Amino acid sequence: MPANRYQPLLQLVHNRAGDAFRGSIQYDADEWTVLYLRDDVATEHLKDSMDAIVDRARTAEPVVPDAEYDRLGGTQATVELHDRAALLHFYEAPTAGILVSLDRDVAKGLGQFVSSCNAVLDERGEPGGSNG
Repeated sequence: MPANRYQPLLQLVHNRAGDAFRGSIQYDADEWTVLYLRDDVATEHLKDSMDAIVDRARTAEPVVPDAEYDRLGGTQATVELHDRAALLHFYEAPTAGILVSLDRDVAKGLGQFVSSCNAVLDERGEPGGSNG
């Protein structure tokens, strides 16, 4: 998967989060690719943990699936807030997506931020399309 396909999203995240942008990876059913990683985050411990992190992301399910309760609409992204980071998980397909990590203090106005990211993802086309 060409990393440049995700440049509009990475640029949006960097423009909005600045130095608080910790990193991003893209994954599919078979592999994962680092799209961006801030120097202080790029540790051996993270590299050693990445396969397990991506495996969990591949099997993650929304708390409220559309098939069970459709009044919320489809899941656009999930967010995990940790002590020092916020993790956004954008779903592209059942076993494909993008993880974005931000410093915790960026979580203000997160709903608006997620909407902007999804707009960029929608504009660049479907996975495997000719926009990448």
